[in-house]
Amino acid sequence: MKQIFDELRLTAADLFPSRHERRMVLGVISLTVIISISELLLAHFFSLLILPNNPRETKDLLLLGALFLLLFSVMKVINFGKEHFRLSIFEKSLDKNQRVSQASDSWRWATAMELTSLMAMGGRLFCISILLFFFSPVFGLCNLIVGLILFQILSLRYRNQYRSQREFRFKQQQRKPVSNSEKVRTRVIAGEIGSLISSGGLILLLGVLLLLYAKGNVDAAKAFVLFIAVRMVGQIYSGFSSGLMRFARARVLSE
Repeated sequence: MKQIFDELRLTAADLFPSRHERRMVLGVISLTVIISISELLLAHFFSLLILPNNPRETKDLLLLGALFLLLFSVMKVINFGKEHFRLSIFEKSLDKNQRVSQASDSWRWATAMELTSLMAMGGRLFCISILLFFFSPVFGLCNLIVGLILFQILSLRYRNQYRSQREFRFKQQQRKPVSNSEKVRTRVIAGEIGSLISSGGLILLLGVLLLLYAKGNVDAAKAFVLFIAVRMVGQIYSGFSSGLMRFARARVLSE
């Protein structure tokens, strides 16, 4: 796990050498995390709409429903603007520090895209994990244990993929290139294996959630939010696994 964080940190320092650029990138990542947390809180808001403790009047339900839709729309607009802002940062930084080789510069762009995506997913996962303790300390602890195990596995998968990409690059330089099908297969399968292993951890979390609900430790509204959170965590792990493999390829080819 430490290897992943160190690699992301060193890559960020390489692509964005100035402190101002790193602060801008951190701002984009923070905004992504805030949007993700807001989505989870909106899911909690929605659960209270459909599973209220006391019956609501139709007028109140329509008013709260309109507020929910408004907040949801605002988040989508902010997310759209965030992507434009991220590209602007890349243009200012990477164009200024572009290398002689156009192919290498193209891979630096790919590395930057994967880097910020991975850091954003890591930030989202961290904040969601903290929120889970608020909804259920027991479930939050189980999620933490599963997360630590999965990150160790993903770290090992990344190390193997990085080694494979280095071998592909060496063979290409020796005029003995590996077929494109083998390159793609190696990367995609590695990412899917990581996603499959992550799914096993999520199944355990869902089992814990059902057990907590059956014992009455969480009510229906919290159980609904925790289910949404598990789905979000699952998507993060799946995206993180595939993103790590793409990051390994882009990192090697941008050197």
